[in-house]
Amino acid sequence: MALLANTMNSKSGGYITKRLHVPQEVWSQGGAKLTSIPEKVRVVEVLCSALEEMQQCSVESFGASVCSGLALGIGSVTRKEADTWVSKLDEFCSICDSVVANFGKKLGVNEGFVVKKSGGVTSWGGKLTRQIDKFTNGKNLDSPAAYVSGLSRLFTQAQLIDEHTKALLSQPVAPTYAAFPIDLRAAAEVKLKRVSEFFASVVLTFVIRDLAQLLDKYAKKCEKWLAE
Repeated sequence: MALLANTMNSKSGGYITKRLHVPQEVWSQGGAKLTSIPEKVRVVEVLCSALEEMQQCSVESFGASVCSGLALGIGSVTRKEADTWVSKLDEFCSICDSVVANFGKKLGVNEGFVVKKSGGVTSWGGKLTRQIDKFTNGKNLDSPAAYVSGLSRLFTQAQLIDEHTKALLSQPVAPTYAAFPIDLRAAAEVKLKRVSEFFASVVLTFVIRDLAQLLDKYAKKCEKWLAE
């Protein structure tokens, strides 16, 4: 996701594999008819908002750098901070499940991520709808530019998940997570894995599909330019 964000933000684009370079112009070209743009814009806006809340919770609970643990000092994380963070992760997991339950068919990803059957999905469905209405009110949901801009923010903000995952799975465990009670550390690991699966199976699935379509369109334009 960091590599994809770089292709959108850097004027020279960037490599997403050793052999595939994506120019920035690929994302801003006209003429490519991507499907379900309004739904994608809605989903991206809600995920960005949820990640902003998670970032705030992370900073308030653990300081600026969760990997080093130096901001708060080793041993300063209490069960209260750990429980607050795990609850926030659980809330984000519910949002992920609700996104798939409400938009999976439109996004073409309903088979890629198994929604956990619980009351949480149902309760989050209504809240998700209200959040979407709030964040997208007055915006042009059919705008490919709004979609790409949202993806850039989403992929940048999602690095928070990567930071926490690395802190938890590093050997030795980063000081912040070393201070977690064992049960809450295990719960955090399960939920971080769940969120990672969501980004891999849902978000990246429809984004890579759209990128393939955009690259195909761009390649055909380049062939036309060369012919002329």
